[in-house]
Amino acid sequence: MSLKNFAYRHRLPAKRAIALLARSLPATARRRLLAVAERIAFSVTPQYQGDTLPPIFAYWSGRFLAPDAQRLGIGSPESFFLDHIRRRAADSNAPVRVLSVGTGSCGMEIALAARLQADGSAAHITCMDFNAALMRCAAAAARERGVDALMAFEARDCNLPFELPGQDVIIVNQFFHHVTELETLCGSLRRSLATQGVLLSSDIIGRNGHQLWPDVETVVQEAWATLPANKRHDRHFNSASPRYRPIDHAAYSNEGVRAQDIVACLLAEFDFELFFSFGGAIMPFVERRIGFNFDPQLAEDREWIDRMHAIDVAALAAGRYPAANMIAALRHKGGAVQPVFEPISPQRHVELTREQQVKAATAPR
Repeated sequence: MSLKNFAYRHRLPAKRAIALLARSLPATARRRLLAVAERIAFSVTPQYQGDTLPPIFAYWSGRFLAPDAQRLGIGSPESFFLDHIRRRAADSNAPVRVLSVGTGSCGMEIALAARLQADGSAAHITCMDFNAALMRCAAAAARERGVDALMAFEARDCNLPFELPGQDVIIVNQFFHHVTELETLCGSLRRSLATQGVLLSSDIIGRNGHQLWPDVETVVQEAWATLPANKRHDRHFNSASPRYRPIDHAAYSNEGVRAQDIVACLLAEFDFELFFSFGGAIMPFVERRIGFNFDPQLAEDREWIDRMHAIDVAALAAGRYPAANMIAALRHKGGAVQPVFEPISPQRHVELTREQQVKAATAPR
């Protein structure tokens, strides 16, 4: 067994040890420890692991999420990014300047470059990530794919200020929720965005550490109580539980470290042109920890997910709690024309988040 495989198989005790140590450290040392832990986690996690969502997620997203997104002109986050770049390229005499921040191994960006090259859309994509080793690997992958002329790779810590010449399109895909210094990053993005540019994002905007807000947990626990024992198996703990057990993933890494602050920080620097928020109490049942318990081939499992989704959508639309995810397009202040918010505005999302923060702070422990 390789060292990487050994580390991955024993990740749970490692997470607990890091969380225990982090609690005893000063704030600066704690931030450094969690950043290092996250860098190690990305290096030992198997390449395929990020693509192993349970089949029930595909059922849920295909049946419910995709139609809502398509109504808003979103086929997928990747096509959302690609369409914006293509439209900008069609209206421009110069190559579209694209910045993608927090890219990891750059698989999505390399695929975007290949699609743009194939259809003749002139663009140049700069990929930015704090992991220099990943940037080197990505540069090699781009050469192998034949798109290296369209791309640049920059190792940079996005918690520190930066400014690039006006970028026409900035992509932040599933990265905001890893950032400690959100205000710094959002300011850097504003300074790097061209006057008529657009910032595009798909990200997680729920409670820090991907925990559940109090009113979300109430719905989840009520639903959990209706499940048979074989549906309560938790892959994180490798056991069944009489109650759903929320986890603070930010206790041992930067995973979701300031997720709940993302929308407010963006509002301070930009205007939302599109804010599509979704997924609250349904999320634990369609993601990796619990979702593999549900088989989309079984009618009773599909019906259970359908009922849970209906409960969740009604609660989100009524403003009972904020959603955990967003797909968004943002412009410079005053630049958003005919903004589209579904089902609520980003301002209302921030209000609901603050209400849940108060509930969480005053809830008995």
